[in-house]
Amino acid sequence: MMKKLTTIPIAAAMLGLGATSSFAQIKVTDNLSLSGFLDMSAYGEAPKEGDATLNAGFDQFELDFMYKFGDKISARADISQGGVGGGSGAVHLEQGFVSYSSNGFGFSTGRFLSVSGFESAEPTGLYQYSYSKNVFYGGYQNGINLSYSTGMVSLYGAVVADLWSNSESEILNTPGFEGQIALAPAEGVTLKATYLYQMLDDEDTLTLDDASQQLLNVWGSYAAGPITVAAEYNMLIDWVVPEDGALVNDGMGHGWLVMANYKFTDFVAATVRYSGIILGDLDPDTEVTFSPSLALSPNWLALAEIRYNIDAESTQYGVESLFYF
Repeated sequence: MMKKLTTIPIAAAMLGLGATSSFAQIKVTDNLSLSGFLDMSAYGEAPKEGDATLNAGFDQFELDFMYKFGDKISARADISQGGVGGGSGAVHLEQGFVSYSSNGFGFSTGRFLSVSGFESAEPTGLYQYSYSKNVFYGGYQNGINLSYSTGMVSLYGAVVADLWSNSESEILNTPGFEGQIALAPAEGVTLKATYLYQMLDDEDTLTLDDASQQLLNVWGSYAAGPITVAAEYNMLIDWVVPEDGALVNDGMGHGWLVMANYKFTDFVAATVRYSGIILGDLDPDTEVTFSPSLALSPNWLALAEIRYNIDAESTQYGVESLFYF
């Protein structure tokens, strides 16, 4: 499947033509509001050798419940069918957590999404249809997080059962740790650096023996007027990778992403992206993507995409209908 790999769902201004921070929520009561989306697509591939493919179907439905209890306490529960962690379209609790915030300080407990990575886990936060080659971010996590923000500088830390698996609940033997510093030094500029450290044991499919797995994710973006540009770098540390014909537990990987989105009008925009990954002694795996978008209404976005996998010499293509509320 072209798109559905693997923070909190991010809506898009004018249906994805420029990322923003929240949906236009539907107010149910003074304390409860709702938002959500419907995502459908057709996608295919034309490989260098072999037959071309074309598939179409329903990708994801999500309904998000936001609760407010006074000025300091809130709660959120996202119910989803399909999408990240959705298996074969099963209805599941994507995330659910309770938060406290006051004077720049905050903490949450429950299941929540990792703060790592430039590209959103949800289609409503992407500038194009597919994910990049650089998506090794943390996933939905069970645990607790703490944060502090002055506006220009924000700090975040979390202790979780597993950084990459939301089904893990045992936390004492193999906990995961995540920390981030975020800077907003000037208008339109965002800089973030996140470090993830996951303890592993010999029963974990991500390791060959007792070990750890680490990820350093750094990205920056600049948005001004109709243009948004971003660059990202991932350093994978102590991952299982091939080296000299065998798998090693202390391998390195390097991933990158650069992208630009331009909004021609309030209804038409386009994105260009280049990304790649190198794992161990494998050859680089790179791609370049072009994705135009059209706002059909204030709540309905149509996307098209053509993506050329440079090293595999294959072309992927897709169209998407994204309706959100």
